[in-house]
Amino acid sequence: KAQAVAELVLASQHTTLFTGAGLSTSAGIPDFRGPNGVWTLKAQGKQAKRPDLSKAAPTVGHMLCKTMLQSQHVHHIVSQNVDGLHRKSGIPGEFLSELHGNTNLEVCQKCGSEYFRDFRCRRAGNHVHDHKTGRKCEVKGCRGELVDSIINFGENLPDKAWASAERAFTHTNLCIVLGSSCRVTPAAD
Repeated sequence: KAQAVAELVLASQHTTLFTGAGLSTSAGIPDFRGPNGVWTLKAQGKQAKRPDLSKAAPTVGHMLCKTMLQSQHVHHIVSQNVDGLHRKSGIPGEFLSELHGNTNLEVCQKCGSEYFRDFRCRRAGNHVHDHKTGRKCEVKGCRGELVDSIINFGENLPDKAWASAERAFTHTNLCIVLGSSCRVTPAAD
């Protein structure tokens, strides 16, 4: 099977990867629908462990994504993951559409500057739809408020990430899904 996938990738003019929570399980981060997944355990009246994402390291799968991007066998990565491991692996933001946000990324509401942190940006105690982190933009003359980039249930996907994913898929003739059940819409559409 691996040989067949390799042949498809080599024959492809534009390959996009679509990644989900399953890519990060070997980093100790639970998925959602697997045997120990967040929703699976919740249905059993149990609670999944909440790992410290700031201590999680990119997996072999994340490094493979980076290598395929660097070798130009992959042209873009669309991810449902919020764990920041794609960026920690060294994948530049311009080749990545993080549809559900990133726990380590905050954005200036005024100028749009992005700050990738080595800590979780969400401020403890905030209401679920209050994304202000309490920090200010560092761009000279801006000082706009920074907000975390996490998308919660009931919120729209970020325009920038959605637009870059749509652009990538416009040219895609091969999409490889890694670690996703493709059940979460609109991302799976």
